[in-house]
Amino acid sequence: MSDDEFDKLAEWDILAYSKDLIKSGLSSEENALENAKKSFNELLPQGKYTKDNYIYVVVNSDNEGVGFIWYQKYKEDIAFICDFLILEKFCKQGYGRQTLLLLEKEAKEKGLNKILLNVFKYNKPAFSLYKSLEYKIRDQKNENISMLKNI
Repeated sequence: MSDDEFDKLAEWDILAYSKDLIKSGLSSEENALENAKKSFNELLPQGKYTKDNYIYVVVNSDNEGVGFIWYQKYKEDIAFICDFLILEKFCKQGYGRQTLLLLEKEAKEKGLNKILLNVFKYNKPAFSLYKSLEYKIRDQKNENISMLKNI
């Protein structure tokens, strides 16, 4: 990932997460952007060079960016998906499923045997995708669902 791609991802991620915080009721409009920035910077204190974090641009066969995925090694054996997006115009074309299957393969190669993620209840398309790939609900708090898959 280039520096320019990372900067765009950071800007998008912070803005999108702030909207999710508001929509889910986890933050007020006044505090959402600051909370999202804080969370992003805590997870990536050295930016794209932060140890045990892996950020990829998802591309199609024409090398066109269709989304991104960011995960980190969490604890000893878990890949935690911090963020995952397929741009709306590319949804329902199999990119999300294929990206998650590639992540499973890479996580196994890194010695990880579980994938953990959080999804907001209102994100029904993402929740359906995860269920179809055999992610199981681990925990549910307010608008947030934690899901886990053994790989």
